[in-house]
Amino acid sequence: MSPPPSPTALVLLGTLGTLWGLTPAVGKLAVAGGIGPVGYALLYAGFAAAILGGVVTAQRAHLPGHPRALGFYAVSGLIGFATPGTLTFVALQHLPAGLLAMVLPTAPLITFLLAAATGLERATPRRAAGVAVALTGTALALAPGAALPAGGSLRWAALTVLVPCCYALSNLFAVRFRPAGAPPLALAAGTTAAATLWLIPASLLFGQFRLPGADAATALAAGQGLLVATAYLIYFRLLTRQGGVFVSQVGYLIVLTGLFWGWVFFAEMPGALVLPAAALIFVGLALATRPSRA
Repeated sequence: MSPPPSPTALVLLGTLGTLWGLTPAVGKLAVAGGIGPVGYALLYAGFAAAILGGVVTAQRAHLPGHPRALGFYAVSGLIGFATPGTLTFVALQHLPAGLLAMVLPTAPLITFLLAAATGLERATPRRAAGVAVALTGTALALAPGAALPAGGSLRWAALTVLVPCCYALSNLFAVRFRPAGAPPLALAAGTTAAATLWLIPASLLFGQFRLPGADAATALAAGQGLLVATAYLIYFRLLTRQGGVFVSQVGYLIVLTGLFWGWVFFAEMPGALVLPAAALIFVGLALATRPSRA
């Protein structure tokens, strides 16, 4: 059983939710400035990889380099970082940042669905009901009149669902194929480095490759890379000391802080349906992530 959360753990959880909720707003600022989504994904992945690589070096952490570990980095970097990151920035060209913040917390719910389907998790009625309720709230959030403005494109809104699906697949892949004995920090560094390598040819293919320069896009990418690296460090510390159930509660904060940052940076005013949508997501998360009785 995990220990009760300390004041420090609660502060770190709040910080983690604030950082992850801020990510869509920073990305929207960048793509609104004209940089291509693949090119921006490459920049921020490169900065995140450099920061995490520096932390690994400073701590002299072990970074496995055998074929199984390299394969893990490659697949995890593709489905858990490069692909969802690019989809996020593509969608943010057409959608509010607050909408994406309401979709991201469905990743652990989709993970549970896939885990139950493959026999990795036991599908209890309570957890299944929680997933259904939260996904209903997400569908409501995607409807015009909620986080999607009136006249907004449902096609682009539907695209955002692929982002948590990618994260869910990445979670299951990590459970099955994570190299034994590899510290989480080293895996995060390897994953971001692999994502950077994936995004180099992708950015060349779409004509969006660019090196860092003295411009706003580079500054935002550096800031977002720092956000991602900091969030990884906080996430792994909480996961190790408090457990997955405690960390899963960050989903509530991502919804709230994501809507807040969308209002701060872009004056996004969600419609009346956003309140019942958020309530359904919160209730669903509570049902699905609450630990079962022994």
